[in-house]
Amino acid sequence: MNKLAAIQILRAVAALLVLVSHAILRQAQWAPTDPLTSQIAIHIGILGVWIFFIISGFIMSYTYYDNFARPGAARQFIASRIIRIVPIYWLATALEVALRLHHGAGLDAHKLICSLFFIPVAVEPGPMAAMRPTLGVGWTLNYEMMFYAAFASVLLLSRRKGLAALIALMAGVVLTGTLFKPIADTRSPTSLITFYSDPIILLFGVGVLIGVAARWLKIAHTARSHATLLIALAAFLAVDVTLFAVFVRTYPADVEWIAAFWVISAICVVLCVTVRIDDTRWLTQRLVQVGDASYSLYLFHFFAIIAAEKLWWWFFGKSESWMFVPVSAVAAILAAIAIHYFVEQPIGKRLRRVSALFNKRRFVGSKAVSMGGRPSEVTAAWNGAALPLKPSRPELSSGTPFHADMVHRRRR
Repeated sequence: MNKLAAIQILRAVAALLVLVSHAILRQAQWAPTDPLTSQIAIHIGILGVWIFFIISGFIMSYTYYDNFARPGAARQFIASRIIRIVPIYWLATALEVALRLHHGAGLDAHKLICSLFFIPVAVEPGPMAAMRPTLGVGWTLNYEMMFYAAFASVLLLSRRKGLAALIALMAGVVLTGTLFKPIADTRSPTSLITFYSDPIILLFGVGVLIGVAARWLKIAHTARSHATLLIALAAFLAVDVTLFAVFVRTYPADVEWIAAFWVISAICVVLCVTVRIDDTRWLTQRLVQVGDASYSLYLFHFFAIIAAEKLWWWFFGKSESWMFVPVSAVAAILAAIAIHYFVEQPIGKRLRRVSALFNKRRFVGSKAVSMGGRPSEVTAAWNGAALPLKPSRPELSSGTPFHADMVHRRRR
């Protein structure tokens, strides 16, 4: 059984929420759509992002739980995150730029450079203003990269000090941000200070705490279920959307309701952490496959929606139909799976090989050192620090798991 299966399924669900949201909102631009439907679409898209952030925090703390204060852990963590995030994002951004130029749209070079290096671009305040990079969905990656930098920094400390520092840092940043934008103001941030101090970063902290609790209490994947998990997830998401449709109905929502929706999102993650499912079933395998391709799906789904839209207009004209959403969703999923297998994975493998070669060159003065007088148990000197032959292997990984660099076994 794959311990990642339930989390990967939730990743798939989160990506599908964002996909469906954008398909509905895209159709609303050219076909009559009920205003409440559009508002619900906005909500489920944001719900998907919240779940993604909590999952990200969980995976980081759970995967690297035993690697705090380990020599080389922070560097390798950053390398794995860059390999995982940057190349495919730059590729998607390049496609966005090419399409804009093809259609005669202007190109803001400053905004493009900031987008490529995950720097939010300041905008003029307004009712609908939001800080979006050249590739619109990339705004979440600006938060992801900030979290990765913070997490890499605390990896240099012991586990207890590092985790405490991380939570304190995020809470302190949010509290500082209230000096510039009140917590009750839930509109999108429009400046660098309010962007980086937005309370949404606390979702990473929620995920970190879930991961720490799972490792400390040893409760991760202790229960076994399949249909029950999927039904429970569907029920919680249905409750979430129902609460929004009945009591909120519009964005931006009050901070109290956002907090309630965050709790529901966290419960969904906890469910998938505590349950191990049978990954041999057809439906599970398909959902896990979508979860594996969720990053490609997130980055490229809007391109697929636009392509499906053009074909839809060709065959049916600009007529409203609920079928447009599932048709465009299927097109986006198929495209994302193809990109994942034929673009994302090959690029990642090549870059990891390059990174491994680079690490070999950095491995200065490697020398087998016997332990206990037995040559079979050796460590390797790396920049003056001894790394164990068999480092702790994380039980689940997002990207490249941590491995000791260049550990050699002496042959007699």
